[in-house]
Amino acid sequence: MAKVRNNLVMHGLSGMLGKQVVIRKGQDGSYIVAAAPHRTNGELSEAQKTQLERFRQAVAYARGARSLPEYEQAADARKLSSQNVAVADFLHPPEITNVDVSGYHGDVGQPIVITAIDDVKVKSVGVLIAADDGTFVEKGAATASAEDPTRWMYTATVKASAKAVKIVADAADLAAHVTEVTEEVQLAQS
Repeated sequence: MAKVRNNLVMHGLSGMLGKQVVIRKGQDGSYIVAAAPHRTNGELSEAQKTQLERFRQAVAYARGARSLPEYEQAADARKLSSQNVAVADFLHPPEITNVDVSGYHGDVGQPIVITAIDDVKVKSVGVLIAADDGTFVEKGAATASAEDPTRWMYTATVKASAKAVKIVADAADLAAHVTEVTEEVQLAQS
């Protein structure tokens, strides 16, 4: 791929030449020259059909969400359109990279720290604690750290009386995709 800037010959030129070269104008005003895409006339595989449907949904989502301030700010920083940023956000769910339960031992006031990332923004993080027998202990929303937007803190509000608990952390992004991680914690009995 080549980029051409301030060329009188290329000015205003776009499209395909000889089914071999594609020329288009970039957002920064430069012209991009690339090889023409190779297309087959065969049937699409199920995986291709699934991906095309996901992309169709992403474009539909982006049409309505591209004016969100988070997408506009990310677009300015990345030199992309807010539509492209919203499509990419829809296609990439948030990721929980760590659930730190080292400070949680089943008592009130103990912290659970979740590290969650997204290509634009993690909108919310929730925590659910259930006893090892499946009974509900508590649930609530974690709070984002003021210093690090990838770190979220949940403080326990109920004492767990079980020997072990499951902690389920979930993270949601602007496109409402949710990622969930479960940690099992053995509690010391007092």
